[in-house]
Amino acid sequence: MRWRTEIKFGVLTAAGLAAWTLLAWKLGWHDLDFTNAQHGKKIAGGVFALGLWLAVRERRARQDGWVNFGEGFQTGVIVCAIAAFLNGAFLALYSRVLNPGWLQRAWEWQKAGLIAAGAKESELGRPEAIANASQRIEFQMLLDPIGKVMVGMILATAIAALLRRKRPEETEAEARPVD
Repeated sequence: MRWRTEIKFGVLTAAGLAAWTLLAWKLGWHDLDFTNAQHGKKIAGGVFALGLWLAVRERRARQDGWVNFGEGFQTGVIVCAIAAFLNGAFLALYSRVLNPGWLQRAWEWQKAGLIAAGAKESELGRPEAIANASQRIEFQMLLDPIGKVMVGMILATAIAALLRRKRPEETEAEARPVD
């Protein structure tokens, strides 16, 4: 099957992101005090990048140790698209069934911190609109995953550039002078 690596690592990356979210919830980071939860995005980003890295490495291994930039980039983008949309579906489930209201509590915690830092209530309109939009199903199922795919494309570019290995015949063809 042509897309076996991409599907496998897309699902594994989404499962890793879901596991991290559930762990943060069980640790109490999604309840009232979100101090630790704000750092969770860094770990989630690491899980995402690791999934892309491992997928491109596996594709290279399946191709006898060779992968060009385009193949690595394609693998990375497909993995991030699968992971992003599966994670969006999980977050919609998490926000509505497992831990309803956690996004609103997170916004209230952030808002209290902004006000304590000197922000005026009138300055919080845009952040509040963003917080309210992030709770909508279409944001979680479509807009947020599209944003993750865009970030994933940047990661896929970097990872494909780092892991590429040209076949010897490709290198020789580039070295030959053009008549």
